[in-house]
Amino acid sequence: MSQGQGGPQWVPGGDARPDWNRLAADADKQRARKRWTIIGSCVGAAVVIGVVVALAIVSQGDDEGGPTASTATTLPESTAESDDAEPTFGETTLPPVPSAREFISDAEKDVAPFDVNGFYGEDPMEVDDRSYALAASDGSEDCASLTTGGLASLLEEQGCAGLLRATYVGGGVAVTVGVAQLPSEEAAAAVHGADELSGTLQALPGGDAGALCERGGCRTTRNQVGRYVYLTIAGNADGSPDSGDGTAAQQAARDGNDHAFSQIIRRGETQASASASAIVEERRRSQEG
Repeated sequence: MSQGQGGPQWVPGGDARPDWNRLAADADKQRARKRWTIIGSCVGAAVVIGVVVALAIVSQGDDEGGPTASTATTLPESTAESDDAEPTFGETTLPPVPSAREFISDAEKDVAPFDVNGFYGEDPMEVDDRSYALAASDGSEDCASLTTGGLASLLEEQGCAGLLRATYVGGGVAVTVGVAQLPSEEAAAAVHGADELSGTLQALPGGDAGALCERGGCRTTRNQVGRYVYLTIAGNADGSPDSGDGTAAQQAARDGNDHAFSQIIRRGETQASASASAIVEERRRSQEG
């Protein structure tokens, strides 16, 4: 007969009888040991967790810059965002400031006065290290009267509203800068993009440039930005013809081209800034009211 395993071995009818009291005491001792083992394990785990948390707190305290992103995300939803809080983003955010090009391309927005004093002023023309003094300026709503040939006809055909001229003198050369205002960007592009267009801006004599381009040999440019076409004609101040590459007159024509572009962009920037200021003031008044 095989004996069972896992418990006290006892053969019925034998002399040996189990000591029930001892067995009960042994069982109590085993249960007590198991309880203390479990309690000890829990206490040990708690100590380990406490050490880890303490180290984490010390580590965070050593970091600069305030709470980390991980600590922020552990906040309850009710503390991170309140259902009763009123959003302020829409109330305080202003629309983007319009660009300068947006104004100089749209006749409905580009409403600043277009006159000689406001556009050119009396300051010299300065490009890089080159300076040219203002010698004369004028303007007309009859764009064709200040231009020649096919250019004059095309400006009139496209509805040119006005043309402003200014002549600058420096270093023995002079350049007349002209800026024509068209009703739209498309109209200006049509003038600038015309192939084999004859005619030029008429030179404006004045001051030390009294004989500008009288004998020909002048350099010209034609360009466009927004609803503006800008033109230059440059030559020797004494009226003698200019020829060749890299001459002072050729550089003056390029400088006049750059100056005209800068003045047009400045016009757009001034109006864009004024528009932004008006938006801020309107928002301030609405909040105060």
